[in-house]
Amino acid sequence: MNREINQLKLLIKTDYLTDIKSKSFWIGTFLAPVLIIAFGAVIGFLASDSDAMQEVASATGGNKDLTGPQVAGMLVGMILTMFLMMFGAQVYSKVRKEKVNRIMEVLATCVTGRQMMLAKVISVALIGLTQLFFWMVLILAGAIVIMVLTQPDIPWEYLRDPRLYLGTMWCILFLVGGYVFYAALYAACGAMTDKDSENQGYMSALTFMLLGSMYVSMYATDHVNTFTMICSFIPFTAPSICVTNALAGSVPVWVTILECIALYAFAWLAISFSGKIYTSSILMKGKKFSPKDILLFMRMK
Repeated sequence: MNREINQLKLLIKTDYLTDIKSKSFWIGTFLAPVLIIAFGAVIGFLASDSDAMQEVASATGGNKDLTGPQVAGMLVGMILTMFLMMFGAQVYSKVRKEKVNRIMEVLATCVTGRQMMLAKVISVALIGLTQLFFWMVLILAGAIVIMVLTQPDIPWEYLRDPRLYLGTMWCILFLVGGYVFYAALYAACGAMTDKDSENQGYMSALTFMLLGSMYVSMYATDHVNTFTMICSFIPFTAPSICVTNALAGSVPVWVTILECIALYAFAWLAISFSGKIYTSSILMKGKKFSPKDILLFMRMK
């Protein structure tokens, strides 16, 4: 057991340091906030001088019936979906690269396929946390500069509201559970075959599932019904919907707890399922998998 843990730590450390030391990581980390701010500024400037854009904005975003928590839940659900899509694509890309370069075959002589898959999932999560840390530092520094220059009247009493910390806890829990679930599936898709057409098909299916979950979460902002409740217990749509409902206060706390437990149970099943596919497909080159093959992989230990 200790040997397996040490091997997993070594794989995680190698993947993490390889990405951290790359120029693309630092360029993306510091360039992404600048591009987002610049994009928002350009859109704002164009919207202020365009009657058509103002009419579209008023027609689509002028719902006065939504409360502040509902708007916050909808926005956080959309952001969480984008994070899952971005981090899942990174896992897929890393696995796909090793599959094509035959690196996985070399690693398979030393470690198990499940260890390789977990290393990719954990290392991408650590890389994402590192980027978020730098983004938070940049945001905090910018906020301090703005406060010093403008000296705004900030309602600090909101920091004493327990709903703020409860909502943050739900965001973290559903982000972690959703990431583990989708990252495992993305890793399995990357390892399943070395044919671009088939890999892109699997990738597109997961992407459409995430986009669908985002739109369902937007619908669930002010529609708590049988459809949205069923979707909140389906792992493909649960992360964004559950966050939206939790922040908006649309469902009781005990329901949110059950949704969180169900998501983590499905995430564990996804790790087990993907680990078997990952392990079984490492040494297979150029083979087209059938549903029968996948069921056979699932029966393996």
